[in-house]
Amino acid sequence: MSIALLFGLFFGLLVIGAPIAIALGASTFITLVTMTSTSPLEISGMIFEKIDSYSLMAIPMFILAGNLLSKGSSAQRIIDFAKSVVGHLPGGLPMAAIFASIIFAAVSGSSPATVVAIGSIMFGAIEQAGYPKRYAIGTVATAGSLGILIPPSIVLIVYGVTAEVSIGKLFIAGIVPGIMIGIMMMAVTFIGAKRLGFKHTKPEPFSVRLGKMKDASWAL
Repeated sequence: MSIALLFGLFFGLLVIGAPIAIALGASTFITLVTMTSTSPLEISGMIFEKIDSYSLMAIPMFILAGNLLSKGSSAQRIIDFAKSVVGHLPGGLPMAAIFASIIFAAVSGSSPATVVAIGSIMFGAIEQAGYPKRYAIGTVATAGSLGILIPPSIVLIVYGVTAEVSIGKLFIAGIVPGIMIGIMMMAVTFIGAKRLGFKHTKPEPFSVRLGKMKDASWAL
């Protein structure tokens, strides 16, 4: 009965347009108060005990870093650097989006922030270069998901705090898989673009690449 009430309240609040955070909190609170002997004061104490964690303090800081990068020119500089490195290859623009997402994810720790920052710039550029719209959307969305693995991942922080596992070890464990997945995504993009015959640009001079790397140095 309590489970039915919990999910009923949760989905009911979602249907009327309540934010997910409010729906989760309100449905849990009402279920605990009505279906158990837990008092509201005990619930507030439990909530404070769970969020009173030094590790969780990192999450808003990473979100802030991601928002600052996406609102400023850092995301554009990262993209320019990525395009100078791989933009001349077949599938260069999608590969640059993936490469830039790897770098951005390593700063912000947030997949949504990565998708917004990189996708808002690269989606239109990829589509204008002659790639199908679905291809552009898929590239940006999947590249942004690398933020789940590549440290400092907010998901890994929450998992580490919840499961009481070393967050440092989780970060170390996510480095190699995250980079490998990114490289494999770039390889698939390269092979697919070569087979489909998408156009690619000429490689930029080394001095231009070096200049773009210097421009992106603070973001990197």
